[in-house]
Amino acid sequence: MRRAGLILLVLLVVALAVTAQLVDLPDGAELRALVGRAGHAAPLVFVAVCAFGTAVFFPKPVLATAAGLLFGVGWGSALAVAGFTAGAMIAFAIARGLGRDAVESRLGERLAVLERVFARRGVEATLVIRLLPILPFALANYGAGVTSVRGRHFALGTALGLVPSTILAAVLGDALSDLGSPRSIVALSIWAVLAAVGVWWGRKLITGAVRAS
Repeated sequence: MRRAGLILLVLLVVALAVTAQLVDLPDGAELRALVGRAGHAAPLVFVAVCAFGTAVFFPKPVLATAAGLLFGVGWGSALAVAGFTAGAMIAFAIARGLGRDAVESRLGERLAVLERVFARRGVEATLVIRLLPILPFALANYGAGVTSVRGRHFALGTALGLVPSTILAAVLGDALSDLGSPRSIVALSIWAVLAAVGVWWGRKLITGAVRAS
């Protein structure tokens, strides 16, 4: 699963680079001017799109990149984190309503691991899975919904954990017309480091949970 997610992430970056070279994209300032003319409705609509997209398995990096392109790094990151957190809580609530049997068929043995990890350290476990750009975001949301993690812990860990990867994706979106720029290269490098840290931290939590079971 991690390998498939990594491949998708690489394909996304390549697709963005090819698009930037072949298509005469308007720069961020032009797009933000268009969004600005839409008034106060634009940020609300974007948050709603992020929330709905998160709940229906739409790729989160695409929306986070769009946030930087349409609203800039700071404002776009804030809107995306708000939308993603809302979408995560929607999926979490749906899973709680459907029950364990409906979700277990998709997650299998991974659900048992999630249960053990979330039962011990709800906020920390949620923070770790959000630091993993290659971990399926939506599956983790639905899986958490049928574990014993508390809703407020899941919401807090989600919001905090989303900040680094969302900002990095927004930086790439803001620099979409020049993906070879130094800040884009730095953003991709930090993203790779975050993934490595997430893998190490996640394995540590899982190992501890297995030993305690």
